[in-house]
Amino acid sequence: MIDAVIIGFGKMGKIRYDAMIRHGGYNITAVCDVNEESMADYPCKKYSDWEKCLDETKPEAVIVCTFNNAIPNVVCNALERGIHVFSEKPPGRTLADAKTMRETAKNSSGKELKFGFNHRYHNSVIEAKALIDSRILGDIVCIRGVYGKAGSETFAREWRNDVNISGGGILLDQGIHMLDLLRYFLGDFTSVTGAVNQLVWDGLPTEDSAFALLKTDAGKIASLHSNAIQWKHKFDMDIICTEGYIELDGLLTSTKSYGEERLSYYRKDLEMKTGGLGNPIEHTMCFDTDNSWNLEIAEFYDAVRNGSPIVNGTPEDAVKVMELVEKIYSAGRGDSLA
Repeated sequence: MIDAVIIGFGKMGKIRYDAMIRHGGYNITAVCDVNEESMADYPCKKYSDWEKCLDETKPEAVIVCTFNNAIPNVVCNALERGIHVFSEKPPGRTLADAKTMRETAKNSSGKELKFGFNHRYHNSVIEAKALIDSRILGDIVCIRGVYGKAGSETFAREWRNDVNISGGGILLDQGIHMLDLLRYFLGDFTSVTGAVNQLVWDGLPTEDSAFALLKTDAGKIASLHSNAIQWKHKFDMDIICTEGYIELDGLLTSTKSYGEERLSYYRKDLEMKTGGLGNPIEHTMCFDTDNSWNLEIAEFYDAVRNGSPIVNGTPEDAVKVMELVEKIYSAGRGDSLA
């Protein structure tokens, strides 16, 4: 068992708690949050001061689920104490934050640092990666991604739209997942352009819409629309290959608002052997379970206890995706929120 504590016990802290209990390899000795009511029904020690929590419990691992502005301090402090760290995304508010945590991890005598990019563990993404790696559809040439939500009646007052706490708007909060997937499938981007705007939510200090066009040195192209003005929640990724096409549509989440999670793929059929022109046979997989939280916490366990390498959500992944975020902000606004 890994003795662990959770710092930040809001929605994400509770999701991580449940995944750790399901895994069975964690002994959660304490939880910590400034809101004591959020911890009331949980059978472990409770703290409101995270440093006191670490001082007294001396855990082997810490799960960091705080607001963005607190993440770098907690992560670096824990690593310097010799504690393994699993942290929520985004990796701080800025690229500088991500780089600081990466450097601290390098100097932490083998202590693990993993960031929570759970979309890589969704079943549709796992199957898409397997299809791409099999090369039955040829090589990827471009990807289109849309990730949008509706906001809420309290959206304008949420902490995510306070730049001092969050560091950015919808791109940093939700679009970062799609950016991570684009890089996961296509590799590093060397050319980035974008537009960042308040198209509907006037008066916010953060963006409600971000468009980006990204290109690799090999000429592969990706486009992204991340937004809080998609009044019907949407997750959609089209992966165009030389010999076929993959469509990811919908995403299983706790709210169920993104619809059924589906993957469809089609092989190029210009000779119309399997259907009409532009309408080849469709191969579809539908998924009714979300194992992403379980798989993510299992990878962290295996790294800490068994020395297995962290494959997803590495400190390098965190820095690379924050570089993209910062470039999109810079291109879209003429400066950076960093």
